[in-house]
Amino acid sequence: MKEKLLFIDDDEVFCNLLLTHFGEDYDVVGFTDPVEAAAHIRENNLDVVVTDLSMPGMDGLEILRTVKSGSLNTDVIIMTAYGRIDSAVEAMKQGAYDYILKPFTNEELSMHLRNLVEKRRLYEENINLRRFVDTKYRPENIIGESESMKEVYRLIERISQTDSTVLITGESGTGKELVARAIHFSGKRKEGRLVSLNCTAVPETLLESELFGYAKGAFTGAAGDKKGLLEYADGGTIFLDEIADAPLSIQAKLLRFLQERKFRPVGSNKEIAVDVRVVCATNRDMREMIRENRFREDLFYRINVVSIHLPPLRERREDIPMLTSIFLGGRKMIDPGAVSILCQYSWPGNVRELKNLIERLVTFTDSATISTDDLPPEYRSDLSMAHDELLSYNEAKRKVLDDFNRAIIRNFLIKHKGNVSQAAGELKLDRANFQRLMRKYRISSRSFKEQVPSEESTSN
Repeated sequence: MKEKLLFIDDDEVFCNLLLTHFGEDYDVVGFTDPVEAAAHIRENNLDVVVTDLSMPGMDGLEILRTVKSGSLNTDVIIMTAYGRIDSAVEAMKQGAYDYILKPFTNEELSMHLRNLVEKRRLYEENINLRRFVDTKYRPENIIGESESMKEVYRLIERISQTDSTVLITGESGTGKELVARAIHFSGKRKEGRLVSLNCTAVPETLLESELFGYAKGAFTGAAGDKKGLLEYADGGTIFLDEIADAPLSIQAKLLRFLQERKFRPVGSNKEIAVDVRVVCATNRDMREMIRENRFREDLFYRINVVSIHLPPLRERREDIPMLTSIFLGGRKMIDPGAVSILCQYSWPGNVRELKNLIERLVTFTDSATISTDDLPPEYRSDLSMAHDELLSYNEAKRKVLDDFNRAIIRNFLIKHKGNVSQAAGELKLDRANFQRLMRKYRISSRSFKEQVPSEESTSN
């Protein structure tokens, strides 16, 4: 889409020349009467206004004030003669983007416009990225309606506006990193950096310098100073994943940092103070590791100020139909019998394993509906739930179908921001039947008008 430009100059010939030259690259309109131009500005959305400074009836500063009173998203470039530079500078103080001296070539003005358009596009991309990050990592985008997950949401909400150190525990694949991101991006530090470090991914010999940085000459090859991740995260959050696997030597240095909020880079005598929130995660039994002298007890109590435990998927099976629906994303349907089997599987890989399985099924299932026969044998043969925990077949089938239908309806309402007609249309249902299902499952469209669908779930 072309940017919308408006030219204002009381010289009709000059104004027409501008329109002719820039009409191919931009959506342009021109005025020789600044009063008429001001009326057009008030009634239309524009990207850029290029206006002469000295004009009868209304000067460029008045045009600028008209623009800024109606839209902060419209930029203004002032055209002026050499003798009015002081007025052009005043215009920039009042919010003009730039000024250009007359006489100028078309290429000179083109350069100003290209720079301005690039700035606007970068700004818009930044806004969209921030909006995406803010919505993608909101707590409500961690999927699950089980009581155990609702408790996780409540904890995230309560601690997001604090600086408390957090320890997230849970099996591999339950979503610990996503919870850490939700804590950061829903909190008061969201404008700062979120820096992540997996303590098992970095060799012990490098972990200290990775965290704390090093000074020039600290070791062979240290040709200059290097910031550590703690300093890099200043003002934001550092996420230390698999903290239980950190070597004891690093644990001692982390303990000192958490006590004093200061550290020394490797090979330096200078202490550096930083303002960083610390969020840790582990899939280990840390109390057992303390008993085995593999983790410092004093450090454990320093990082375990607030504890969030993520339940394994086998302990929140009621979330499986919704997770399945989200991961399918409307690309295929799935037979309720297949969902029933998924609800009985033990899921040693937790949500990550479920997500990967759905991706595999979508890729390799030829028909529009995934059936029980499409499931890999290990999923169909796993009857890990005790017999007395299983509902009767008919009850199980009804519950799975209800849960799945409810998840489908909620997902499409989120996708269409609560627009019932659009959601029903994509599901190929008439509006009346769709509303009947909404009433059956007690779903209101109002709660979905501001939500954004998430492609990611608790799959750390």
